[in-house]
Formats: sequence, structure tokens, C-alpha cells
Amino acid sequence: MLLEEKPGYDGFLTVKRRRYRLPDGREVDWDVFGPELDAGFSSGVTVLPLTPEGRIVTVRMFRAGPDQVVTNLPGGLVDPGEEPADGGRRELEEETGYTCESIEVVGWIWAASSSVFRKYVAIARGCRPDGQQHLDETEDCVPVELTVEEFRAELRTPGQMTGTDAAYIALDHADLL
Repeated sequence: MLLEEKPGYDGFLTVKRRRYRLPDGREVDWDVFGPELDAGFSSGVTVLPLTPEGRIVTVRMFRAGPDQVVTNLPGGLVDPGEEPADGGRRELEEETGYTCESIEVVGWIWAASSSVFRKYVAIARGCRPDGQQHLDETEDCVPVELTVEEFRAELRTPGQMTGTDAAYIALDHADLL
């Protein structure tokens, strides 16, 4: 049971200190995080974009945690009041320049075990490079189409990808595992 919440750090990642009473009666403090919680962001979306030929659209980009260029599925924050599917469609075009014929949210996961941030998982079909990239100042996304086999090989290579949890959920729902 949540007993108390105090601010911790307020940046892109917002950290709050929460005090809980555990089922056995002990009280413990935990740090929980999510992007810009105070700005109204409470969720994000990760998209598995599939081309008509069955290829997967990924992005290669520098990530500060691993301090290297990694492969990601496109995605990002769902704006306050925005539906996750609409956020996925928007993020797909912003990060890759691809648009899609359809998009379906197939589930959601917690971003981490100490996060209050939901990450929705969506599958976009009929993806084509007929849109326009609109990158944020910290993004350097390079779209790369991979075959399912190439994508699965990247998933199995330690440190090559981030967001692998969402990738596996999307592949499962798309019957591509």
C-alpha cells in the first residue's frame, strides 16, 4: 500500500520517492520513475512496423545509457490526451519517415519494475517511406529495414538492441517468433 510520495529528481526522467507498507507490514522506500510525470506524460508506445514485403522498419540511434548506437523499434511518449495508437502512428513517422495503413495496440508493459510508466506495444502494417522525419534535438534516428531473420538475430545479440521486451511481445502478436 502506498503511504507517501515525495519529489526526487525532476528532469526528462522524473524520480519520486515512495513509501510503501508491504503485505508483511514492513514499511520501505522505493524510487519510482517515468518521463516528465509532472508534465502529464504517463505512457509511451513502441511500434513494430511491417512493410508490405514483410520487412521490419527499425531505427539505429545513439542511446545515452549504453553509450553507443543501438537498434530500436520506433516509439516514444504518448502525448497527454492522445490515444496510444495515434501516438504510435505519429512516432513512426517522426522517427522513420514511414507511414502505415493500419496500426493496432496489442498490449502494454511496465517500462521497468520501478516505473509508473506504461509502454504500449503496437503493430503497424503497410508501412511505406512516404512521410517525413521530424526528429527531436536529441534524436539521430536512421531508419533501417530488416528481414524478420535479421531482426531476430539483432534481438539475440547482447547489447545490440534496446526495448527487447516490447519487440518480443510485438513479434509474438504478429506470429513472427
